[in-house]
Amino acid sequence: MLRTFALWGSRFSRRGTMINRDSSLAIPRDTTRKAVRLSPVAGSPGTSLLELMMGLMILALLGALAVPGMASLTRTYNLRSAGDELVYSVDFARSQAMANRTAYGIVFDSAVPNGPYVFRVYKGSDATCGSVAKGKLVRTVDRSATNVDNEPVIGFVRTAPSEVASPTAFLCFKPDGRMIRGDNGRTFSAPAASLLSAGDVVLEIARFEKGTAIGTPVQVQIGYNSIARVTFGRAIEQLQGSGQGGGAK
Repeated sequence: MLRTFALWGSRFSRRGTMINRDSSLAIPRDTTRKAVRLSPVAGSPGTSLLELMMGLMILALLGALAVPGMASLTRTYNLRSAGDELVYSVDFARSQAMANRTAYGIVFDSAVPNGPYVFRVYKGSDATCGSVAKGKLVRTVDRSATNVDNEPVIGFVRTAPSEVASPTAFLCFKPDGRMIRGDNGRTFSAPAASLLSAGDVVLEIARFEKGTAIGTPVQVQIGYNSIARVTFGRAIEQLQGSGQGGGAK
């Protein structure tokens, strides 16, 4: 053991050089490697005040161009969010009516042109639509100019068929999954040439500023089967019904 250590020790000199086993030539350690530090190039130019001002002007111009686009996107988002509120409320009323075997209703304050986008969801005491009028209030959506959350103002532009605008003809959701008129228990009307099926309704809403509708409106279609969705750009005149309601109870 001691002999082995002695042989290994003999390969290295006191100065840290390694001795070749087969010759007396020493291979010196490379001690010339040093850390290289980069230094800035002498005389390199900096940023002038003029260049800095030009850069700021370009940023300001790009920001000014982006503001109208951002405002339009914000209006679209707020309007779509309001439409989704009604879609969610319809889904809620339908599912609760089927689960609890009780009629639910969505009542609009005033679904007339320029009317405020305010509606309430009621739970009836039994399976009849007549029980909804004196039922329990379970949800309120208020996007009028006086809403307490200071949300952007949303209002109705048009509705179809025309009887939807009447507060008495509220949307009644039955335990069997149908949506019918709350006043007479019949389906909402639709003319023969209408794009709507019998029993479907459409409510067109828009952002309002200073009492005037701005931007492109959206439409919320609610089917006779109580399925709701947000749509765009259909002529409301082609959606009008007789206003009297039709079909069987």
